[in-house]
Amino acid sequence: MGILDQLKQEAAEKQKLQESQTNLQKQREDRYRAAILPAMQKAFKFMQELVEYLNFLEHAVVVEEYSNQYPQFGQMKQQDYKIYTDNHGGFADVDRLMQINVRFFCVGFGSFSYNLEGQNRIEREVAFLTSRNVHFDWKLLDGRSAIPSAVFTITRRIPVRFRFEVDYDNSKIHLLINNHENFNAYKKAFAPEDVNDELLDEIARFMLRKDSDFIRLEITSVQRQRIKNLVEQKRREELALLRSIPTENPTGANNDKALGDRLRALVKLPKK
Repeated sequence: MGILDQLKQEAAEKQKLQESQTNLQKQREDRYRAAILPAMQKAFKFMQELVEYLNFLEHAVVVEEYSNQYPQFGQMKQQDYKIYTDNHGGFADVDRLMQINVRFFCVGFGSFSYNLEGQNRIEREVAFLTSRNVHFDWKLLDGRSAIPSAVFTITRRIPVRFRFEVDYDNSKIHLLINNHENFNAYKKAFAPEDVNDELLDEIARFMLRKDSDFIRLEITSVQRQRIKNLVEQKRREELALLRSIPTENPTGANNDKALGDRLRALVKLPKK
């Protein structure tokens, strides 16, 4: 193959690659416009109203024991809710939402102090508290011991953040939760179709510490509906079987109701 032919082949391959990348980018943008953006706008509207109501009503959300690692925090309260959609505490274009942040604080009275010994322990503690954005102070203690010692003072004010974030390349929406309890971090990924009223309500219930079902939930809404449909089908089959059994006692209705209650309890279906 001559030089010119070789260059022509390389140019054709490069053009083909560029066209493929352009098509992929268009597919991602179409997916964002058709599914991801509506889901983000739905989440934003829900969280915006939630924050407005919480700040207006001033509901006291009590945190009985925030951290078993630091029991000195004691009882705390959630307060000062704020929502923003950019990296500067403001609002981005609602037609180009890439993130939604809900921030609030767990607040207690004053501060508390404790001592740590050992260079490694002190350095790890400074790194950990810094990574969690906790307001603290520390200083080395003077002493004759060869082992370094430091006193730490932590303010009872912990920033908590719930963040919805667009994963553009994979057409997903990530939810990142920081410092909700015990300085833990959670991360979950959702298809945009799963961001519905039921999921948002589960997130809000977890945020307000009404239950922890959201963290334990590992199945999609489609999977949940499929399970409910299968259980309902099984229920109908069981009821048909019970009705086909002759009995001298008119207790069929009671049996049907008891069976229905047991099946609903199994998957936590609402009573009809």
